[in-house]
Amino acid sequence: MSKAPPGADRDELTTAARGVLLDALWALEPHLDRLTVVGGQAVHLRTSPAPLRSAAYTSDGDLHLDPRGIAEQPRIEEALRAAGFARKHADLPGLWQRTVAVGGVPTKVAVDLLTGFTLVRGGRRSADIEPHDRMAVNRVRGLETAAVDRSAMVIGSLDPRDDRAVTVHVAGEVALLVAKAHKIGDRLEQRAARPDRLVDKDAGDVYRIMVTADAGAVAAAFTALLAHPVVGEVTGIGLRLLRRQFGARDTEGVRMAVAALAGDVPETRVRVVMPAFVARLPRV
Repeated sequence: MSKAPPGADRDELTTAARGVLLDALWALEPHLDRLTVVGGQAVHLRTSPAPLRSAAYTSDGDLHLDPRGIAEQPRIEEALRAAGFARKHADLPGLWQRTVAVGGVPTKVAVDLLTGFTLVRGGRRSADIEPHDRMAVNRVRGLETAAVDRSAMVIGSLDPRDDRAVTVHVAGEVALLVAKAHKIGDRLEQRAARPDRLVDKDAGDVYRIMVTADAGAVAAAFTALLAHPVVGEVTGIGLRLLRRQFGARDTEGVRMAVAALAGDVPETRVRVVMPAFVARLPRV
């Protein structure tokens, strides 16, 4: 996640994050067919009609790279560096950042380049996508579904002075729900050692998806993806996690969503809507 300068305006940071995401997409344009916008940017794009006072926001960008059939040139790491990006941590793969002005203050805005863990071999996090640098992309469990459940959208800048727009694949609702369920599950397992990594906003994003998506269409998409030879297993694990986290009124995920949406959505509504949505989904 990008580190905001003290007192930074949330809208300005969101605008900067969209601009830096476009920078990354522009740099990786020859690989665009292998890229899918995931994470907070995808939630923002998929849930913009959400009937909530507080808009979805994000201070960084996440891109999923499907390594299957990716071109050898340009090299990912070279293309990003040529566009002004640098690795955020020498020992953590796939975490890139670029310095831009936010409220007149130089700010490092992150773009994480990720791939589904089971789609490629590698280390615990690094990805062996030859001939690309093995530290260019981060392997993450739960993102595999985004390689299949995605559709093209036009993404434009949020800055009126920037007229750029690009057509790129954006993760669908099932892919987003599966990824969020995996992420929340991982954070819940680690909370004793790393309580700072468990963020209520992730559950709030799940609520946003649920109130803007058609439950019947999501259920049908889940059914199809569960049978997919590449992403079916990961999708099934995500669905089971989703049911555990949001399938009843007082589950941990629902409590997180209540906290994230406090002052915006009545607690009773959150506790009714989320289990009702999960009840419409297939059982595995």
